[in-house]
Amino acid sequence: MSYTLATAAKATGLNRSTILRAIKSGQITGTKDQFGEWRVEPVELHRVYPAIAELSAGSDVPRQHAARNAAALEAEIEALISRAGKVLRQQLNEVRRGGDTDPRERHPWSRRRVG
Repeated sequence: MSYTLATAAKATGLNRSTILRAIKSGQITGTKDQFGEWRVEPVELHRVYPAIAELSAGSDVPRQHAARNAAALEAEIEALISRAGKVLRQQLNEVRRGGDTDPRERHPWSRRRVG
């Protein structure tokens, strides 16, 4: 039974586009079925890309790598949320303070050149 791009991606933990690029570059052999959908034989796919089960059974390195990536992404997300919160608080304070001022004074980029 051959894989579709979606099932091949799930089996390897890769994106469908990665599998398709591998087919188009000749790294793995794929064929189109009568509906125009790409098919890849499991033996051909796993010759180049190991199955997820093989990666996790062989060692903890992929899991550790994924955990480090997840921790780094979480830290980056927290920093972005914090920065966005500061900017929003600053904007809110500006709006509260500037009630009846000319908006062009608060936002110099909105000034028009009169000439």
